[in-house]
Amino acid sequence: MKAVILHGGSGTRLRPLTYTGSKQLIKIAGKPISQYGIEDLRDNGIKDMAIILGDNSPRDVINYYGDGSDLGIKITYIYQGNPRGIADAVLKARDFIGNDDFIVYLGDNIVLNGIKGMINFNGDASILLAKVDNPNRFGVALIEDDNIVKLIEKPKEFVSDLALVGVYAFTPEIFKYIEELKPSQRGELEITEAIQALIDDNKTVNFSIINDWWKDSGTPRDLLEANIKLLDKFTPESDNSNDMYGRINMPKTSNIVNSKIYGPSYIGNNVTIKNSYIGPYTSIGDNCIIENSELSNSIIFDNSVIKEAKLIESIIGEDASIGKTYNRPISSKFVVGKGSMISLE
Repeated sequence: MKAVILHGGSGTRLRPLTYTGSKQLIKIAGKPISQYGIEDLRDNGIKDMAIILGDNSPRDVINYYGDGSDLGIKITYIYQGNPRGIADAVLKARDFIGNDDFIVYLGDNIVLNGIKGMINFNGDASILLAKVDNPNRFGVALIEDDNIVKLIEKPKEFVSDLALVGVYAFTPEIFKYIEELKPSQRGELEITEAIQALIDDNKTVNFSIINDWWKDSGTPRDLLEANIKLLDKFTPESDNSNDMYGRINMPKTSNIVNSKIYGPSYIGNNVTIKNSYIGPYTSIGDNCIIENSELSNSIIFDNSVIKEAKLIESIIGEDASIGKTYNRPISSKFVVGKGSMISLE
């Protein structure tokens, strides 16, 4: 079995963070979003994967993952170019797939404990579903007598609370149905229409429902929620000093001076924290400097400098500089892109 990881899309809802990079490479709790899916696939026995590249910083994706050997997998890169839909991206992987069954995984989604049930699927396709409170945001599946009868994209009225998560399993037969698709109103080839064609053709389309957690990391709020969940799940127990409380993932290369850190939190390599308070659910990237500041429930990208700042529920992009917010009466909330500089007197 093989896997196809979709790494395209412009990430407009995550701007300014995605003006200068791929949304799938945004690090949460120390890893890019797409790496969680890749490692889940690997841990379930899939080692041969293709990453479908779009126009948003494809070279950064290749530079980060390389040939996949560091993760114990083999990666083939396939260029999609202008986004023409999930089905178009899948079709681009036809030669890579050959005669193998395969899983399609949207690289900007994080799914906990959902892949295993799809590895040895029976039938012509299988889709992963999750119960949601706001089904009008997603494509949903209408189930009757334990069978999928219809897929509806972002229904205006309630028809089902089972949303398509963005993980699919197919046989190579799906390519025939994709080839017959016409572009949708938004000019894309929709994978849901290809799956619906399978259903209408009396093919066997199975489904499984996630019992754990998943997140479509499409907005800054989604990133912060994912950060909380991932830190809760993956932060190991730590040997705390007098200034460290709870579960904190921090390498020996980082330096903590006269500061208090509360977990669960992640601190990257070569980080310096002086005279500061780091609250729970904070992820700090590599090579950051934090001085005379208070941070909590925030994500700080690599190579950023934060001095005399009080931040909560903030996302600070790579190479950014934040300062002079400490004397404000309340904590500041920022979403700041790469290379930005903010100073509030």
